[in-house]
Amino acid sequence: MSWSAPKRVATSLLAALGVAYPVLVYFGLSVFPPQFILIGLLIVVLLRAVTFVFAERYAAAGLAVLVAIIVAIGGIASEILAIRFYPVIVSLTMGSVFTITLFTDQPMVERLARIKIPDLDDYSIAYTRKLTKVWIGFFAANAIIAGWTAQYTSMETWTLYNGLISYIVMGLLFVGEWPVRRILRARHDRKTRNGTETP
Repeated sequence: MSWSAPKRVATSLLAALGVAYPVLVYFGLSVFPPQFILIGLLIVVLLRAVTFVFAERYAAAGLAVLVAIIVAIGGIASEILAIRFYPVIVSLTMGSVFTITLFTDQPMVERLARIKIPDLDDYSIAYTRKLTKVWIGFFAANAIIAGWTAQYTSMETWTLYNGLISYIVMGLLFVGEWPVRRILRARHDRKTRNGTETP
């Protein structure tokens, strides 16, 4: 029997738990003490690391373990703050990963683009580098706002931003990039053709 299907189910379930995390925390704290929520978070993050290991994504597994360690250390000081700062840690981690890839031959967005289009031209390579920087800016801004909601706002406001608004902004950035990319590409191609046709 192949374990590929159970692995996909487990990966999808853990990813869904990650997305729903703020809402689950909001309702969970009305039933369970913060210690239980924190332990549950650590278990989910470590299970995510295990799925990365099975997928042979060892760097991602290491990052997941690092996140778990940071959350656990924060929990020693304050369970509730560690729970509320988890979205901040995730954004900072993602932003750091994207930033590190800027110093390699292939920034993160280029790597993702090459999964679908292996042969990118020079314009697309330059564009994906710029887009990687845009996502770094998003993760940085999101971490700042998420940190503010974790430290200074009510649980309702924290849940609203981290469980809804941040995802809406992320979705708008993801979807809105497509027409911008097409417009910029068309403009580039038009300039290239005009430059070629000019004697």
